Amino acid sequence: LGKGLDLRPKPFAAGVRIEHPQSLIDISQYGKLAGHTRLGAAEYHLAAKDQSRGVYTFCMCPGGRVVASSSEEGGVVTNGMSFRARSEANANAAIVVQVGPEDFGTSPLAGVAFQQKMEQIAFAAGGHNYCAPAQRVGDFFHHQASRAFSEVQPSYRPGVVPCDLHEILPDFIAHGISEALPRFGQMLRGYDMGDAVMTGVETRTSSPVRIQRDETGMASGISGLYPAGEGAGYAGGIVSAAVDGLRAAHCLIERFAPPSAVI
Repeated sequence: LGKGLDLRPKPFAAGVRIEHPQSLIDISQYGKLAGHTRLGAAEYHLAAKDQSRGVYTFCMCPGGRVVASSSEEGGVVTNGMSFRARSEANANAAIVVQVGPEDFGTSPLAGVAFQQKMEQIAFAAGGHNYCAPAQRVGDFFHHQASRAFSEVQPSYRPGVVPCDLHEILPDFIAHGISEALPRFGQMLRGYDMGDAVMTGVETRTSSPVRIQRDETGMASGISGLYPAGEGAGYAGGIVSAAVDGLRAAHCLIERFAPPSAVI
């Protein structure tokens, strides 16, 4: 801001990580062929709407685990990963609800503040030691704190603290997840099983701010700066960030080594 950057708030999505037995996902996706040696761990992508908001799964990790991804002190952030073999017991994915400036304000960094508040609340609920708040889906539906976990054991390290996620998530995010889970259960049998585990919070699906750029790919008003990828607000994942990086490279080539200049 102080250097003349034109920053704008942009929509993103936030929610939790949800874990199921990978075997359940395999059976739901492959049917009788589940467990076949030629088939890897099954994946999924699900989407629904809660009134005007999208609710969807993101960054699904078959046979993986939920991992800690905090980037500053006093905040808990979850993400997911799979090892190459994808052989862990649980499948996990983010289940997130769309968030926009109408929820957090129109100042350039209001979305960042919204993320930080969610992460700090999760940090406190986890015991101020980077453990994460978690809840069984069955308990989430009944608005009651979980006491223990059963068929699905949380994979997050350093550990989880059983809680009621309704006390941590903004109301509209909790409501969106509540509405979407039964619909996802219709799309993928067993998805809304009571023993599935949700761990919070997932806030870094994409950047909540965008650096404006002009038709040359440069930051508006600042020559030589080429904003690109997720952090600049132009991508929402590995592939889209790579594609935007290629676009930035083409812009640089056009400026410094246009095809007409090549002998």
